[in-house]
Amino acid sequence: MKKRMMTLAMLGLLAACSSAPTSLHYYSLDTGSQPAGATVAQPQHQLVLRPITLSGQLDRMSLVYQLAGNELHFAEYHRWAGSLDAQLNQLTLNGLSSRLPGWVVRQDGARKGPVLSISVERFQGREDGRALLSGRWRLLTEEGVVLRDVPFQQERVLPADGYGVLVDELGQGWQQLLDQIATEVRKTS
Repeated sequence: MKKRMMTLAMLGLLAACSSAPTSLHYYSLDTGSQPAGATVAQPQHQLVLRPITLSGQLDRMSLVYQLAGNELHFAEYHRWAGSLDAQLNQLTLNGLSSRLPGWVVRQDGARKGPVLSISVERFQGREDGRALLSGRWRLLTEEGVVLRDVPFQQERVLPADGYGVLVDELGQGWQQLLDQIATEVRKTS
């Protein structure tokens, strides 16, 4: 009898642990935001944006969360609404277009003007309540000469718990990065 009760208790525990949430949650970065006061000017310069590259652990649909040490958790029920690189490309294109009046920002492979490449190593949450963004951006001449090679790293405190808060904070961090890039691009004209 005791063995049977123990077996039933174990089965109950296993059933409780294996119950999954009833729905998936999808998140997208805000691709429509612009800084206040953005003006439209006659294009005088061109910036070519190469496709953003992601490190291997970010090249998936799941949101990434860093646990203790270097252990990563890929959220099973919290996913990007579309590929992260496509969202970051669109966010960057829109953001730099609005931040650089007088510039045409293109992704079509044209080679007239400086070329911007961005590689992202970390774009994730961490168990201590922080959002992490890191990587490197490079500004090159049309001929491939490096004008700027800048690593970036941000640790942003999350104001509350939740994946939605994490996504918002990552988006704000990306906007801050775009501010920095736009400032450096203006210096090249």
